[in-house]
Amino acid sequence: MARAKTKTESTTASPFSAFDALMATAAVDSQIQSLADSGADSLTLDAALTEAAQAAQRRWGLGLHHLKHAARVDGDDIVFLTDDRPTATLSQGVAALARAYEDMRATDERGLSLWGALGEGHRVPGDAPAARLKVLIEDARDFETHWTAGRGEQYWRTWRSGETLHVEVARPASAEAALSDAAWDVITSIRDRVFQRELMRRSEEVGMLGALLGARHAGARSNLSLLPDAHFTVQAAVHSITGPDARNADTHRALLRAAGAELDELQSHTTRQLAEVLRHGLKNS
Repeated sequence: MARAKTKTESTTASPFSAFDALMATAAVDSQIQSLADSGADSLTLDAALTEAAQAAQRRWGLGLHHLKHAARVDGDDIVFLTDDRPTATLSQGVAALARAYEDMRATDERGLSLWGALGEGHRVPGDAPAARLKVLIEDARDFETHWTAGRGEQYWRTWRSGETLHVEVARPASAEAALSDAAWDVITSIRDRVFQRELMRRSEEVGMLGALLGARHAGARSNLSLLPDAHFTVQAAVHSITGPDARNADTHRALLRAAGAELDELQSHTTRQLAEVLRHGLKNS
């Protein structure tokens, strides 16, 4: 979690608008810039920054739920914290933040987190018999399941912490993969068939994203790397419930359905947004 000492990327003039742009990669509408413009004090800003950063963690799918995440104003900058320790500052750029989080991760061959959501607690297979899972959901103790395959290349896991039951549905997709999917959408929508076939041919050597960026100006790839979308994307959806319903197996199934539907919509929305980013300025389309 060491804090980098050099500034590697430039950000926008306002750290708040840069933060909002980063949160948008997780489909979190933080509106910190508007809050700052309204004259909010530092405590209010820090609370809003932390709430947005935690919401983004639930959707980025980094699997770091067992850690405490926060963000706060630091002079003319914004610092991200993990377990109350500085992780990176916004002025260092989104790539530095992504690297810092990547160093904390542990994933399996499917791209799913090997970290448990809880620091400690009873863990069971996600595909345990329904009767056993029902007992755990209705029981009073903390527990969590391992990842289990679901529909449409989705995976899910469940955990309880205190009086709150959580479900997470994930479909691992790196930022690079998300951009490639968007590049495919852009290329297949090009009306000039000669140009489209040329890009398809190039894609066999450099991939869809490489072919599309190669059709733009020479600095397109380096410019894209400065955008938050090149480093963070939606990979998961977490739904939670507290109270008596948190001990109801039917509610648990409803949470899983809702989280899965949300993930489908968020990832489709992300692809459409990224396609617009990649399409901007592309000639002959």
